Amino acid sequence: MESKTAEQIEAIVDPIGYLNDAELTALKAKNGTKYIHEVITVDDDNEAHATYFLKPNLDQLQMLADYAKKSEEMAGLKILFNTCRVGGSDAVLTDDEMKASAYKALAQLFKRREAVVKKR
Repeated sequence: MESKTAEQIEAIVDPIGYLNDAELTALKAKNGTKYIHEVITVDDDNEAHATYFLKPNLDQLQMLADYAKKSEEMAGLKILFNTCRVGGSDAVLTDDEMKASAYKALAQLFKRREAVVKKR
């Protein structure tokens, strides 16, 4: 079975666990955030699943770095996944391949920004 490309996954309209606009707005209000990130993964039956994450904060990323120093990256990613996940398909919790795909997407949420120091 061929896996879906990123473009095919982006075109999926109603994956399992999908939240409509009203549900997403309620989840944002509940978590006190402006953004919630939707991650779409595909299972062995080619069914798409939506999972929703908050962006990791610096404390959570520091925890992940601490696990990485001990060569326990997967344990750190599991904690980050469980801490930042706020909804969506429960199948992602039990399917290791979908979970690994979600780990990868979660790691991409935190972007480094450039900064410049000026002496004045």
